[in-house]
Amino acid sequence: MKYLVLSGTDGSVPESAFLDNEGYVRAIGQNSGNLLFQYAAKRLIGEKAAVIGRDMPRNMGRIRKDARAIIIPSANFLREGADMSGFVSFLERAQMPLIFLGLGAQADSFDQTDFDFHPSVVRLIDLIRERSNKVSVRGEFTAALLERHGVQNVVVTGCPSNFINPAPDLADVIAAKATQPVESFITHAEEPWPKNPDKSRVDRKLIEWTRSGRAIMVQQSVPDMLGYLRRNNPAAVQQPGDHFEESLQKRLLPDAGLESFRDFCALKLRSYISVDQWMEDSARFDFSIGMRLHGNMAAWQAGTPSLWIHHDARTREMCDTMALPSIAMDEFLDQCDTIEDARARWEFDAEAYTARRKDLRAALDSVLAAHDVAAA
Repeated sequence: MKYLVLSGTDGSVPESAFLDNEGYVRAIGQNSGNLLFQYAAKRLIGEKAAVIGRDMPRNMGRIRKDARAIIIPSANFLREGADMSGFVSFLERAQMPLIFLGLGAQADSFDQTDFDFHPSVVRLIDLIRERSNKVSVRGEFTAALLERHGVQNVVVTGCPSNFINPAPDLADVIAAKATQPVESFITHAEEPWPKNPDKSRVDRKLIEWTRSGRAIMVQQSVPDMLGYLRRNNPAAVQQPGDHFEESLQKRLLPDAGLESFRDFCALKLRSYISVDQWMEDSARFDFSIGMRLHGNMAAWQAGTPSLWIHHDARTREMCDTMALPSIAMDEFLDQCDTIEDARARWEFDAEAYTARRKDLRAALDSVLAAHDVAAA
C-alpha cells in the first residue's frame, strides 16, 4: 500500500554535532524555524508519513513506487528573489499530488499586489493549481495573491506550528502564566545585516535587554552567524572570515568591546536543531518577544506568553490570522524602553484565540481530507 512522504525534516537534525557548517545549514534549510512547522506537519498526519532523505532515500524511482502524495510544510515560498528551481524540478518529476501546508507570501506591506517572481516560483504556483485539490495558506494576503494567479482552491489555516500543543486549554495555560511577573524572558534575533535599519534598532534593543536581564536570545538563521556560534566545534571546518567577529560586534553591540561581545555570545546566545529541546528551554521563561514567528511560536506552544513584533506583510498576516498578540515594529521602537514596557503592551483574548484556533484546525483538516489523508 502506498503511503505519504514528507518534504523537510521531522523537527530535528540527527548527528548535528558531526556536520560541517554547510551540512548543518543545509539540514535546517538555512533557518531553524523551518524545523518547527515541519515538526508540526508530521504531528498533524494520522497515518504513515515518511520523511524524504531520512525514512526513505531521495530516489525518484523509489518515491514514485512507494508514495501516493508529497506533503510540503511550506514557508514564505512566494517571495521575490527566491530561486526554487531545484525544488520545483523535484516536484515536477514526482508526478503526484502535492499537499501544501501553511504556504505564505512575503512582501513589505499588504498594499503590494505586483510581484517580480523568479520563473521557478511562477512554475510552483502552476503546480499548486495543477496538483493540489486544496492548498493551505497562512492568511488572506497569500490567498489573494494565489487567486490572482488562478488558484481558486485556497483555504486559510495559519501556520501548522499553531497546532503543535494538542491541549484544548492552551490559551488558558498561557493566560495563567501571564499573571506572573516577568522575572525571566527569551528573545529572538533577526539577521545582523537587514535591509531595513529599523530591524537593527529592534535587535540592538532586544540584545541589551537580554544582556542585562535573566534571559537568552535565539538565533535561527544566517549561515555565517550560525557558523560563528559553532566555531569551536571540530566538525565546523568552514569558518567565517577573519574580520567577521569584529564586524558582528560592531553591528550588534557597538558600545561594547570584543570581549564583552564574546561573553554575550557564549552565555546568552542559542541556536536549536531540535524542536523538543527548543520548546523545553522556552517553557522555562516568563515571557518571549521578537520578530521571529517560529521562535515565539516555540515558546507559545510550550505555554509561555509571547509578543510578536510584526515588520512586514508576512508577519502581520500570520499574527492577524491566528489571533496572536503582536505589536508593530515602529510602535515597539517608540513605546518600549524596557521588557516591562513590552509586557505591558501584551494583550490577549484567550477565548477568541481558542475559537480561532479551532476554526483554523478544521480548515486545515479539510485540506487533508481533500487529499484523502487522515488527520491525527
